[in-house]
Amino acid sequence: MPDARVRADEPAFADAAEALRHLVRFQAEEPTPSLLAALRKIPVSRGPLALDRDDAIQAAALIDEVVSDLPQRITRRSLVPLAADFAAIHRSGDLGACPTESPWLDEGARPDAAASLQCWRAGLEWDLRRPPLDRLPEDHVAAELALLALLLDRGRPADAVRFLDRHPLRWVPGFCSRIATRCREPFFAGVAILTNAHLDHLRDRLGAACGLPRANDDGSDIRRRRWTEGRFPRACACDP
Repeated sequence: MPDARVRADEPAFADAAEALRHLVRFQAEEPTPSLLAALRKIPVSRGPLALDRDDAIQAAALIDEVVSDLPQRITRRSLVPLAADFAAIHRSGDLGACPTESPWLDEGARPDAAASLQCWRAGLEWDLRRPPLDRLPEDHVAAELALLALLLDRGRPADAVRFLDRHPLRWVPGFCSRIATRCREPFFAGVAILTNAHLDHLRDRLGAACGLPRANDDGSDIRRRRWTEGRFPRACACDP
């Protein structure tokens, strides 16, 4: 049986980077028969996205239930409802929850955020322009998750903390809460909740390892309480 421990030559947060890459695929690509077949073989609750906290466990159960309810032979026709929900989230904007950072920020903060993102992407562009990211805006949720995974791959956990605080944690929790409460398919509610759970968990884990705790006024406690109570502020410019 393979040794489950991280090898000495692997990044300390290789497991977190792998989880992020799985989330990137969920956020960047419409579900395909091959993806769902893979999830049937290795359910989310037993794969790299498994996380021992209540919200993540419930989210994994949602996704696994959707997969188990699909026909034995998974076809594109059987995935039409999932495709429609993906389009509503990532293409048409019908859910009023943009998958990009800019609309979640005050208009005056957008230029600085865009410039900051360009700085973070420096030296990583080759990886961040590979499919499916080449079709996405630079501030798309999948692109930011991929950037975070690259920072971990390259042994830059302190930078990963700073990037989390500067970009994903400023808007992805709001995006995820909107999707979880407005999407039609439990699959994408599960993906949204898992995405939020992994970012929240990773921030605490990285902060402890790097001696960079959350700021007392970062709003994380309020976000968690609102998530639990089902109260989410209106904060996206694409929501009329």
